[in-house]
Amino acid sequence: MININISNDYISSLCYNNKYIEELSKKVLTSEECLNGTLSIILSNKAHLNKLKKEYFNLDVFTDVIAFNLEDKNDCLDGEIYISIEDVIENAKIYSDSFNNEFSRVLIHGILHLMGYNDTNKKEKEIMKNLENKYLSLVEKELISV
Repeated sequence: MININISNDYISSLCYNNKYIEELSKKVLTSEECLNGTLSIILSNKAHLNKLKKEYFNLDVFTDVIAFNLEDKNDCLDGEIYISIEDVIENAKIYSDSFNNEFSRVLIHGILHLMGYNDTNKKEKEIMKNLENKYLSLVEKELISV
């Protein structure tokens, strides 16, 4: 069984649907053959993700998503995904996409990192992009809006 916890550390007026976020997350995890574990999704802001990036990766950069694997090797999933809502809003504008689609892509991207996928070179980025597009096709409802 997969347990998913969603925390809104961004603003209280953010409209998101726990059920739909959980459904998409479970579909991606199940497709990646992850059937047990816990996933925490934290909706946050640009400054907080920048602080995490500095603290854990020694990089002073802004990012839309950070994923942390907390499980011991060969244990069930235990992960956290931090999403910068501000960066998702900016990306949606840059890429002329809806906020919901960009949020879904970032969420999927974070899950893929937890599943062991990387995006440090061109080939890995292409694999990630293809998987993101595959799983984006599973989005049927609006997960979030601003």
